[in-house]
Amino acid sequence: MALKPRRRSTTKPKFRRSRKKGRIGRGKPRRLTSKRWLRRNTRRKSTRRRRTQLKLLFLTHAFYPESYAGTEKFILNMARSMIRKGHRVKVVTYSQLPPENYPHAVGEVIYREYIHEGVPVVAYRHKQFDPALKFDVGDRGLSLFARKVLRAEKPDLVHVGHPMRTMAFMQACKQLRIKYVVTLTDFWFICPKGIMLRNDKSLCGGPGDGGNCLNYCQIPNVQQRLQSHIPLLRSASRVLSPSVFLANLIRGNLPNLPVEVLNHGMKADNIRVNERIYQPGDTLTLFYGGTLAPHKGVHLILEAMSMIPTERLRLKIYGSGQTEYMQQLEQAAAGLDGRVEFCGVYSENDLPRIYQDVDVAVVPSIWYENYPLTLHEALISQVPALVSNVGGMAEKVADGFNGFTFRIGEAAHLAERIGQLLDNPQLLNDFKANMRAVQFPTLEQEADTYERIYKSIAR
Repeated sequence: MALKPRRRSTTKPKFRRSRKKGRIGRGKPRRLTSKRWLRRNTRRKSTRRRRTQLKLLFLTHAFYPESYAGTEKFILNMARSMIRKGHRVKVVTYSQLPPENYPHAVGEVIYREYIHEGVPVVAYRHKQFDPALKFDVGDRGLSLFARKVLRAEKPDLVHVGHPMRTMAFMQACKQLRIKYVVTLTDFWFICPKGIMLRNDKSLCGGPGDGGNCLNYCQIPNVQQRLQSHIPLLRSASRVLSPSVFLANLIRGNLPNLPVEVLNHGMKADNIRVNERIYQPGDTLTLFYGGTLAPHKGVHLILEAMSMIPTERLRLKIYGSGQTEYMQQLEQAAAGLDGRVEFCGVYSENDLPRIYQDVDVAVVPSIWYENYPLTLHEALISQVPALVSNVGGMAEKVADGFNGFTFRIGEAAHLAERIGQLLDNPQLLNDFKANMRAVQFPTLEQEADTYERIYKSIAR
């Protein structure tokens, strides 16, 4: 068979993009100019950033600048740390300003948005009443608002810093299948008062299915509260506690709930070590910093000082709180010959100065406490401490090593401990020497651990 000569095609060849990047089918390699390389590399880096960047929502019952206690400081520290790591962050908090301060509304909930130290914040409240007075989690107004916020923000993960007034968000997270973690900062999940302190000022071991709350605190319907709250806690992807004591107490009341311990860290650039060396006869200045409320036991320091009539003992009180209690403290201080100074509120920028001017930190709480950040700050600054002998306080202060413990609620025993230091101020030198050998976690270490947790859950 004779072969027919091949006819040359008159149609133009179709060029198809090859699977190999930078080449065109049936053509020559495309020259990759520096501009094209830069654009491509930028796109790849941007894609990688989007894949590793998380959208995080932090929930808390109160926040700066209205409130500035330990939980608020923890949330602020974590929010700022995550922003520095490149994540998108927003804090959602309950607020108690007058209604006219909130320009937006969703049903019965009004809210405002602002920036605090670089952290975006959504602050909300009811128009008419405080949901903290309600034990259930079925408030329609809050539920509607929580779903609206979550749908608008589309977070990869929600971090609950305190559940009071934020339970509707946890419930909405379950409904919308958004994962959340919980950091326990007090006992609120199992105690309506949050402090495990009975009306007679004795410590409580747990709700006892609500019976103890009714018998010792006259709080009804706690069993119903537990039935609605505890399942939301158990639904968290992770539950964490800053102290071993709090973790153990929660585990004891809620068997089979896994609670991990992750200590708070401290910003190293806010710390200046107190290097004072003490001699016999030195004057000592005590320090209290934090919320001024009866369960914090500040009155015990004043009562103890009234038993030690010496000019070699002084006290600086920092913080603010309940008006009635502050007036009681001022009246008690008036009889102490000017040895007590009320210094007002303070910020973390004031810490280096404060701890250079004091000799002993006092944490006289009459409740368990969890992980007092003020105590943490003092110990890192190598300021020895006098603390109540229970809970998270006794976990951090070993009697005779980095300070003294005293029997909870006993001003006379606190006075005895103060007297030991006045009689022999050189004891403080020994405490400070012991403290130099102790390493504390940094804020960066704490933030790194939380970031790993976030990524392991959100991936």
